[in-house]
Amino acid sequence: MRNRRLRSFSIVLFVLAQCAWFSLLGLFVYRFFIARNMASQIEGQFSIQLDSTSNSLFILVGGCILYVAVSVAMAVIFKNLSSQLRLTGMYDTFIANVTHELKSPLASITLYLETFKMRDVPSKQRNEFIDTMLKDANRLNNLISAILKISALEQKKELFEVQIHTADKIIPTLIEEIRVQFKLTDDALRLQGSAPHKCVVDPNALYIVFNNLVDNSIKYTLNSPAININLSSTSKNILVEFSDNGIGIPVKEQKKMFRKFHRIENKNVPNVQGTGLGLYWVNEIIKFHVGSIRVQSEGLGHGTTFVIKLPIYQLSKTRYLNKMLKWTNRKRRQQEKIYDSAAIESAKDFSR
Repeated sequence: MRNRRLRSFSIVLFVLAQCAWFSLLGLFVYRFFIARNMASQIEGQFSIQLDSTSNSLFILVGGCILYVAVSVAMAVIFKNLSSQLRLTGMYDTFIANVTHELKSPLASITLYLETFKMRDVPSKQRNEFIDTMLKDANRLNNLISAILKISALEQKKELFEVQIHTADKIIPTLIEEIRVQFKLTDDALRLQGSAPHKCVVDPNALYIVFNNLVDNSIKYTLNSPAININLSSTSKNILVEFSDNGIGIPVKEQKKMFRKFHRIENKNVPNVQGTGLGLYWVNEIIKFHVGSIRVQSEGLGHGTTFVIKLPIYQLSKTRYLNKMLKWTNRKRRQQEKIYDSAAIESAKDFSR
């Protein structure tokens, strides 16, 4: 709220400043023509020739350029200030969300540990407590890993290990793993269509993408989820469409969905906790695979569709995909050398 008020104040201040500048420009032009008119009258009355027309014109043009330059500079400053305020607001929201996401499982783990310390918990209940603590610990680990991976991905330090896969095989396999993870029935998660083409992907990274999309569909569905995944292809691309029966996305929010830290602020949207990094991470992964993702929704109450486009190997983005494959092979050879060296050292130590 504070950042929104500050941004509104900045907009009003910018508009007033621009009005002031253009008013001064208008006054400057008006004074220029008044001065020229007075000079013409003096020339007529006294029959003298004032050699100042070129100088006056130069001053007018120079003044106009100066005023326009200052206005443009103010516009640039205002744009950067607005972006900074927006990022600051999103960062504050991110910190608040991450703090909540971290404190919630920590509080749960602490409560169970205190219960273990103060009471003699029965064996069956003890196992349930341990399972819950393990889930909370995994939740913490996943959150921290997501933040670190996004940071590494932005700094080009995180590069996925890609391989050549057939879309008809790898995508159904990943979807089935996600079905088992979320315990979804065949009616809740349906996969149809086909794309018998080769693609260059990292299955682990693609799993993260599909996992986030299915997770969002479940979170933002008020009734039982019904997620339809359609697999198809064009002449150069593989298409994966995720459609759900969720609450939908307001039209004005759709262009912002893949921004870092962005979360929808709407009273009609369920208060789902999160960091605002999920769809941003999805977009970054898809971009790394030289693909694209877009969102479609007619608005609240109409569900949402995410359309992923991945290039077909040897038909699109061939040069970049081959470069990714070479990098992966080189990385694997380096890892094999490291493992071989470690094995040799271990054997030497054992022989000693």
